[in-house]
Amino acid sequence: MFDKEIKFTLDGGFECELPKMRQVRQYFERNKIKNINDSARQALNTYPNPERLAGKTLAITVGSRGISGLIPVLQETVQFLKLHGSQPFIVPSMGSHGSANAEGQIKILASYGITEESMGVEIHASMEVEKVCEMPDGVPLYLDKVALEADGIILCNKVKPHADFKGRVESGLLKMLCIGLGNHMGASSLHRYGFHNFHTVIPEAGKILLEKIHVPFAIGLIENAYDELMDIEVVEQEHILECEPQYLAKAKQNIAQLLIPEIDVLIIQEIGKNISGEGMDPNVTGRPGSGVAGFSGPDIGNTVVLSLTKATHGNGVGIGMADITTRELIQGLDFSAMYTNAATAGTLATAKIPMVMNNDYEAIVFALKTAPIHNINQAKIVWIKNTLELDSIYVSEPLSDVIENLERAELVSEPQGFSFDSNKKLMPW
Repeated sequence: MFDKEIKFTLDGGFECELPKMRQVRQYFERNKIKNINDSARQALNTYPNPERLAGKTLAITVGSRGISGLIPVLQETVQFLKLHGSQPFIVPSMGSHGSANAEGQIKILASYGITEESMGVEIHASMEVEKVCEMPDGVPLYLDKVALEADGIILCNKVKPHADFKGRVESGLLKMLCIGLGNHMGASSLHRYGFHNFHTVIPEAGKILLEKIHVPFAIGLIENAYDELMDIEVVEQEHILECEPQYLAKAKQNIAQLLIPEIDVLIIQEIGKNISGEGMDPNVTGRPGSGVAGFSGPDIGNTVVLSLTKATHGNGVGIGMADITTRELIQGLDFSAMYTNAATAGTLATAKIPMVMNNDYEAIVFALKTAPIHNINQAKIVWIKNTLELDSIYVSEPLSDVIENLERAELVSEPQGFSFDSNKKLMPW
């Protein structure tokens, strides 16, 4: 039905004058690594007894998230391992992402610039798994067969707040181990516990698996609020359980946020798996698809999502957390990838289709006319590119006084109207 124009009755129609917008700069702490290659080498050189790596085949895990500086970190890791006589290779470790097949996962890595040519090692992708052990209640724990056949596994992942649950350990090294490296079968098995149990499931499963496999070391990556790499941590196997909560605490102190407490309409230009596991980060919007408590964000009336990132390859998981979207976005969805992802995670709400408008202009007008406001000219609108890049945002004029009273935000432009092309697609500022 979305290949045809959608017609329906809207009180007053779609013709209306939109409030003018102003650019705002939000300020966050900005500690960052200036030379990633040097910092990665320094971190890797803290690993004791590297001579033990000689002659070992080592699988390096790489997930489906966009991670700042990941390529130089991986390149330095490969060089470090080769220098000490081991034979490294890369294993895609992303659960069911990439439509739960090897070709799809290789395609995701390539979209980030991670190829055999750029890394200088082979990429071994497979959905085959082996049962390694069990949880105390008998639920099996699986790991990638290719990785298990290696002499050791190097866990490498960004440590950050998860999009579906809260705990001492969320998205990071242990989740990479028991979910990402479990491929489709392992991810599906653990997700059946439900996200409301993940605060205990992830550390418990991770602990059990770490007792059964060999991890010479793991690499935890922490980003600042500007999506820049700020810390590289190399941690030995016996210290992962105690150190990961420390990395997560640091990551939580450095996430970007929307500093505006009340928003009538939030316009999100793009969502995607490279932005967040849920397309748009619930740690920003306060809307987790899991329904698990503990997330905070602005009080938002209606949320409009206009497009998908190219790097998400049609996986629009998270669109279900929007109220309104466009035909163009819906027509670009890869339902196979999205449904596989949502089904594996058990968060079906993230793949639901919101109300669909014919174009960007209609989506914004509809959001305004159905939000809990009486006067559109006084609407509190916030327009962001995505939930990662929040240093530069746009707000409607009625929010000017709010911005002037915020310590970490300032107005940096004069009012300017929305601009749309001939197809009523919203133009960049």
